[in-house]
Amino acid sequence: MDYRYVKAFEFNFNFGTLLSVDFSSSNEESDLINLTEEIFYEIRDCISLRGVPSLIWFKGINETVNPSNFVLIAKMIKAVYPKQKIGIYLNCGIFQDENFRKVFCECDLVAINLNTVDTLHFSKINKCSESINSKEVLEGIIEFGKNFKGKLGIYTMFLRGINDNVKNVEALKDYLLKVMPDYYSVSNYTLDGFKPVTKRFKEEIKEVLEKLPFNVMYMF
Repeated sequence: MDYRYVKAFEFNFNFGTLLSVDFSSSNEESDLINLTEEIFYEIRDCISLRGVPSLIWFKGINETVNPSNFVLIAKMIKAVYPKQKIGIYLNCGIFQDENFRKVFCECDLVAINLNTVDTLHFSKINKCSESINSKEVLEGIIEFGKNFKGKLGIYTMFLRGINDNVKNVEALKDYLLKVMPDYYSVSNYTLDGFKPVTKRFKEEIKEVLEKLPFNVMYMF
């Protein structure tokens, strides 16, 4: 069958088999009960056909999605599959809100997209709401990391002509040393007409990030 929310069942070298669920197909007016039941039905149907994945991987959750949606679905999953690991990919902007941070503390894996710590262009480069307070976001991520018991990852996408400069990499490195994630993933955004970053910049990234006390994954 065709699914609305379940997008893929695939193998990942870092995490094993992933069942990906995308909230972005929903909207602010989505009925809470119907939404959670529909997503959970799709997850159960996919598992019945493909088997239990290593990780159910949620994405597409932002400030407009009621966190209750995710909480209910996670509880429903754990009720049927008690040992099932749950992961989630989030935009950094969510971490300004303490209530949102508490919601995701029960996950087994949290991955945060953070493309820059530059306060001047923070919202634009990180694709956050203009109302976001960058200082509160960055402090919120640090606070979340202190209390979170699962695996924490930070993901940075470099865009040519936007954030592909050594100063940005060095600032990210300094901030990462405050967060101390379990791993840091670096990738090169090439959609929407963006050209790949230069070979020289890739080399500079590796030079700056050399010998960090956590795993760094280069996805280019």
